Amino acid sequence: MTTIAFVGAGPRTIGLLERLAANLSALPAPRLRVHVVDPYPPGGRVWRPDQSPLLWMNSRAGEVTMFPDDTVRCAGPVRTGPTLAQWAGLPSGTFPSRRAAGRYLRWCFGRIAGSLPSTVDIVQHRTRAVRLCGRTVELADGDRVEADLVVLAQGNIDGRDERYGAGHLPPAYTADADLSFLPAGADVIVRGLGLAFVDLMMLLTEGRGGTFHRGADGVLRYRRGGAEPVLWAGSRRGVPYLPKPDPAALTGPPPPSTGPAPGSGSAVPADPDAFWPAVCKELGWAYYHELCATRRDRTAMPWPDFAGRYASLAWGSDGMRALVAEAVPDPADRFDPDALADPLAGKAFASEEALAGWLRRRIAGTVAAPDRYAAILPALLRIGDRLSGPALGRLAKLSAFLGSGPPPYRLEQLCALSRAGVVRFLGRLPAVTVDGGMFVAHSATLRYPVTARFLVDARLPDDDVRCGDPLLAGLVRDGAAIRGGRLAVDPDTFQVLDTAGRPHPERLALGAFATAGRLGSFARPRSDAAFFRQNDAVARWLLHHVSASTRR
Repeated sequence: MTTIAFVGAGPRTIGLLERLAANLSALPAPRLRVHVVDPYPPGGRVWRPDQSPLLWMNSRAGEVTMFPDDTVRCAGPVRTGPTLAQWAGLPSGTFPSRRAAGRYLRWCFGRIAGSLPSTVDIVQHRTRAVRLCGRTVELADGDRVEADLVVLAQGNIDGRDERYGAGHLPPAYTADADLSFLPAGADVIVRGLGLAFVDLMMLLTEGRGGTFHRGADGVLRYRRGGAEPVLWAGSRRGVPYLPKPDPAALTGPPPPSTGPAPGSGSAVPADPDAFWPAVCKELGWAYYHELCATRRDRTAMPWPDFAGRYASLAWGSDGMRALVAEAVPDPADRFDPDALADPLAGKAFASEEALAGWLRRRIAGTVAAPDRYAAILPALLRIGDRLSGPALGRLAKLSAFLGSGPPPYRLEQLCALSRAGVVRFLGRLPAVTVDGGMFVAHSATLRYPVTARFLVDARLPDDDVRCGDPLLAGLVRDGAAIRGGRLAVDPDTFQVLDTAGRPHPERLALGAFATAGRLGSFARPRSDAAFFRQNDAVARWLLHHVSASTRR
């Protein structure tokens, strides 16, 4: 009997099991035992059932699936299944709770396990894998699993616990953090305005008895529960992510641009700044095509005329600026990637009230038009497929800011909390020092410092396999290579590499902690998602390896 051990029971492992089950009909293997090791039930820690219902997904229920469809270009058979919306009977535009997504994942795991042939056994271990020595996976409960193949799919891992005293909460998973040390009414400096901040905001407000209600004027307001602290929030940009767009709102993909595609032909420059104009031009092509198609009242030139001139002009040139000004009369409708990526650059405010007013107006505008930049997201993905290194990193940050934001309603709640004085803003680039046991925040936006007894870093821990996960740290000590804190893997097979660049014949790793295989938790239906193509390739690699080992 051949054994495969999966470390982690999250969406990645469930997706790999789905592809294993499908491919076994075409690539029959000898008797197989599959071990799944995770202290949490199928779905893993992020999607576990015992978390607050206030913690939502930032994806709509209709955009979440664990099953491929006929758009997926993979070698293995396609076996369709329901989206989260279809399975749960939810409207496709609903943003479900994470624990609802966890129930879906557990159902998917059960359905997939039940579809396996009788020659395949699945054994679940509700504990943590702490060491990998040869073919032996050592578990926290003292048990051991002997495996011919090991797939590491732990997802996001914990980081170093670097606290600056008792009043500091370092980067952590908000659902796991003990927030009881933050007292009612206390000022709290918060670094981060992303999804971890949104979770923190909800747990410390509605989670402490506050309520939201919409007035007759349509404005959302917050009624204090009395136990809330006061959150002084800032981030690198100083503004929250844009609201999650709805790709279904798009009219369709733009026609191919006539210029050379960024990243094609020659090598990408090591300096992202040298490459950025070509990226901006392709993103602008997608943006203006959608604007011309959907908002003809906001444009003064037909798309064919605009496109013919746009293709021949360099991004940022006088000719490009003149064309855009002629075709798009209102500057607010023009595509400005620099202002989009850093909207507070060069701005300073004499008071938090003035900054908050500016931010609330900006947020209200993004909530009123959440799909404004949806057209450039597919272009970002296309360009990203051709990039690596610093150029890809810069693109990924913009993509996350535009496409991975919170539900629009969460931003309405943020504005309501700002009006209530529960959330206050620091602006961009907050630097925090410690002075006499107090945290002091200076930002590039506010003209005065803010002092507080408490500091929260509202973000996930940095990916560093040398800490946070004992199994991964042990692999590094035993000779596995790391790059940028992540476990080095072959980009095609996902085999773990040693410091000489040699792939391990029996160990694979995929996810945020590795240098490849970081594709998020779920796939969008009818999108030929890379999640399914990648899982299919890995499943077939595993089955070919099993068959070859049996023949030897």
